[in-house]
Amino acid sequence: MSVLKARHVKAVLPDKASLPGWMQIGTRRVDTTVYMCEVVAGDACKSVIATGTANFTRGPQRTDKWLRFSFAVYSCRTEAAAQRLYRALPDYDPRPDGTRAPDLGDESAASSDLPDGKLPVASFHDKVRVGSTVLWTYAMGTEKAVTNERAEMAAELQTKRVQQAHKGLAPTASADVP
Repeated sequence: MSVLKARHVKAVLPDKASLPGWMQIGTRRVDTTVYMCEVVAGDACKSVIATGTANFTRGPQRTDKWLRFSFAVYSCRTEAAAQRLYRALPDYDPRPDGTRAPDLGDESAASSDLPDGKLPVASFHDKVRVGSTVLWTYAMGTEKAVTNERAEMAAELQTKRVQQAHKGLAPTASADVP
């Protein structure tokens, strides 16, 4: 399948079964307008046909165990449109230990947004392009809870589910993230 429709976007978003031990925040959401995309990538979103989001959390808030994963999926009309969107999504600072992006999909990048004493929350971002689909995964939490390993596991989970859908399979990938 070269382009994921809205129903496919919803299916590739992680669900409770794909992240055992994690609490899903709200429901998986899919939108066929470009608004959710335009907020972060502006005109590069013109060829987006569906966006989807899902959010999960683990551990008590305001402790060094709290961690949140946010998954965003953007399905584009063409691979060229997905390449434009991928380039338009922000790249933040390099990961603190210099870790490079995991080798996922057709293109992938990793970045971070650390608190520097200003905010209590650190964020690790992974963006991946698989054909005509762009994924943007965030791992947010305290600096102790947010690790490269956990962020990469979340990005790999999302990538595998999208790859399954592109092959015409029902997304069944799951991850046991510590």
